Amino acid sequence: MNYSVVKFARHLTITDIQILRDGGTILFTLAATPNAGRYRLQTPFLGEPRPLFLNDRQLGLGSPAEQELVPQLQAWLRENMTAERQEALHQLDSLKEWRNLPRDLLDAVPLHRIRTVLDCLLKRSA
Repeated sequence: MNYSVVKFARHLTITDIQILRDGGTILFTLAATPNAGRYRLQTPFLGEPRPLFLNDRQLGLGSPAEQELVPQLQAWLRENMTAERQEALHQLDSLKEWRNLPRDLLDAVPLHRIRTVLDCLLKRSA
């Protein structure tokens, strides 16, 4: 599922949102922005803080490159959130396992992944 947001007359898109089977590496592609590229948030099983990579280049923790991403992810989430998706996120948060999810919860999984990335970045700047 591809979600997008229009911001400041530019069309920012986030696509190809995935999680790897290594325990939590999150991948996504950001397009139509100066900081476009393939992003990867490393699995928490390799330790905290989780580094963020852009096109296989590690970004500095709390760096301007990471901070530039924060308002973009916030805007994307805000523009793609509905009351139903918010409720689905709460349900996903309460589950210990994600198996055989119903369609409404499956549709919220990409939002959950991006929110996880955003939460990691916000923790660094706090």
